[in-house]
Amino acid sequence: MKKFKIKLNKRGVIILVIALLFIVSATATFFIAQSVKRSKEADTAISDPDISPEPTPTGTEDTEPGDEDADPGSDENTENITPSPTPVKKATDFNFPVEGTRPIAVMIDNEGKEVLPQGGLGLAQVVYEALVEYGDTRYMALFWDNLPDYIGPVRSSRHYFLDYAMEYDAIYTHIGWSDYAYRDLAFYNIDNIDGVMPETYGVFWDLTNDKSNYHDSYTNRERITKFLEKTEYSLTTEQTLPFSYNTEDVTYENGESAREIFIKYSLYSTCGYYYDEEQQNYKRTRLGEFQIDRNTNEVIRAKNIIILFVQNKTIEGDKYGRQQLYTTGSGKGYYISNGVKQDITWVKTFRTSKTKYLDENNNEITINPGQTWIQIVPVDADIRIR
Repeated sequence: MKKFKIKLNKRGVIILVIALLFIVSATATFFIAQSVKRSKEADTAISDPDISPEPTPTGTEDTEPGDEDADPGSDENTENITPSPTPVKKATDFNFPVEGTRPIAVMIDNEGKEVLPQGGLGLAQVVYEALVEYGDTRYMALFWDNLPDYIGPVRSSRHYFLDYAMEYDAIYTHIGWSDYAYRDLAFYNIDNIDGVMPETYGVFWDLTNDKSNYHDSYTNRERITKFLEKTEYSLTTEQTLPFSYNTEDVTYENGESAREIFIKYSLYSTCGYYYDEEQQNYKRTRLGEFQIDRNTNEVIRAKNIIILFVQNKTIEGDKYGRQQLYTTGSGKGYYISNGVKQDITWVKTFRTSKTKYLDENNNEITINPGQTWIQIVPVDADIRIR
């Protein structure tokens, strides 16, 4: 093998030295930049451990046509372009619950990932969430004249949800029941649409052909309407709502900041809310990810969040670990809207009576126009608000 020798004159030596100095300088600059970057990333990663970080948007919401590949949270290309402001929905856009009209209350599944995306939760005027067995939660969504095309997955009844459904004189929709709910449906003579009864044939359908999949049963506006046309259920009521609405947005001046809310029912059920200053509502999360509605493919947004601390215990001797919630009496809670938290007290005298939500002066609160989520949580629930 031949050996190659390179002879350098004085000019070549100078050029070589300059090249080496440039390489050393560039290398040093690179490592310094990486060190600074890691330092900044470390500072960014240090966050309040009491609040789960806001999830990265999926891109299904607030993305203009043609920008599907853009990261909604990125600052790329924004230095030289003034973004178009997102229109703020007026309070009058909200479809207010109609006094004198009976709402439809639907039990909706929240067990595991097979239920996703759920349908109707983003469009209901009021949604309740409460514990069921094994640390899971279930929803009860209420609709006044605004039933969407997909509502579900529909699941079985639990007796303490009836205590809240009766506050509205709602027509209660479910598929099956617990023994306690079956007893109470008859005892309180609650008008209901039960998917296991033969007379409700056609009200529900399954999204899949898997007979073992109990997370795919749905109903909708057309099917419920057709069923109600064949029943003697009254569609009107003399029951007034358990709360009243402000005619315009109101921000409680003396409240505490509540721009991020985290609620932990169990390892299997958590939810969160992140305040959107521009839209003036909260984007909802489920198990650390933005919660999407099947009807709109958009993130669920809440205007009002009511958290009620309610004592619960596992029913003694129940082989399924079903829960007893003490919905009557009184307890503490929060009313949250427009980025502000207000301490409240809830009072409910009987199972059939309406819950009263009282402020610090013992006056009933009025809530802002928009969707309301009522979180029924254990008295020792892990709640983090900032």
